Amino acid sequence: MKKSELLNFVGRYHLAGATTSVKWCAKDGMLETEFITDDQNVIGNVKANNLDLGDHELGVYATPQLVKMLSAVGDDLNVNVNAVDKTAVSMKIKDKDVNMTFMLADLSVIRQVPDLKNTPDWNASIEITKDFTNKFIKAKNALPESENFGMQCNNNVVEMIINYSTINTNRIKFNVESPGSTDMPVICFSSTLFKEILQTNKDATSGKLEVSSAGLARVSFTGKDYSSTYYLVQLQTS
Repeated sequence: MKKSELLNFVGRYHLAGATTSVKWCAKDGMLETEFITDDQNVIGNVKANNLDLGDHELGVYATPQLVKMLSAVGDDLNVNVNAVDKTAVSMKIKDKDVNMTFMLADLSVIRQVPDLKNTPDWNASIEITKDFTNKFIKAKNALPESENFGMQCNNNVVEMIINYSTINTNRIKFNVESPGSTDMPVICFSSTLFKEILQTNKDATSGKLEVSSAGLARVSFTGKDYSSTYYLVQLQTS
């Protein structure tokens, strides 16, 4: 197993520290997790088809600790799950020189992820291109104190507004075409989490952002060896 591939999987849900505790489901050479960020503003699912950990459910309670520990080993790893009575209790991770143990948690202490199968109708859909990703990340970096971005649909165009407020504020706007969209007032989401979602999925071969006036956005990516989906919950703004 490549450490870089394992870290890519972790990064897609960890989102630079936004999610700490998750359940990994390993089966048939695939690894999957459903997660909710600690602030409960994003719910998501990440699948990787290039990570084989056998057939186990693993309680990863301290993702930041796992990331730190992985910095101590090289890129070529052997990862084995230790189980007692079919319950995964630890992961043995080693390279040619270093051998370490990462303890797993009881699944009962991992927060349950809400079911979001019944999604609303989407007012607009945007293709996430490299140009879109770069524009958003640059805009967010230019306003690092901003906590939200707004999306407004009008005449088949979606206006992206970083640092939206009903009062006068520093803000950055850019437009994205969305053929077939329906008009929608400004709906706001976490700019910090959306930036991390874009950052950690930069290697995706395709991506899509959908938004609903019901207060929900869905971001989905497909890559060479993975897929990821994120639901962003509306933020209330002043």
